[in-house]
Amino acid sequence: MTNQLPDSLVPGGVSPVFTQDTIPDALQAEHTLASGHWAVLHVLEGSLRFVNIGTGEERLISAPDRVTIRPGLPHRVALEGPLRCRIDFYREP
Repeated sequence: MTNQLPDSLVPGGVSPVFTQDTIPDALQAEHTLASGHWAVLHVLEGSLRFVNIGTGEERLISAPDRVTIRPGLPHRVALEGPLRCRIDFYREP
């Protein structure tokens, strides 16, 4: 996994700040980003586990780390306790 975004992307929105109580179930289930769409998951407090379903790789992401998610990557997150996080979305122009 890389934390680099392609230079050509434009901002596409920002999620609300989620906690362990408000993080959507959909983020904890397998999902993918649409073609041309990228995301950066920022862990603001605590930690969570990022699961790359395509490769089986699991990575513990702890504040203030982040992970960049590319289009088409099957993934999910797993809670590890108290948490605050947000997602920044980007898209190809």
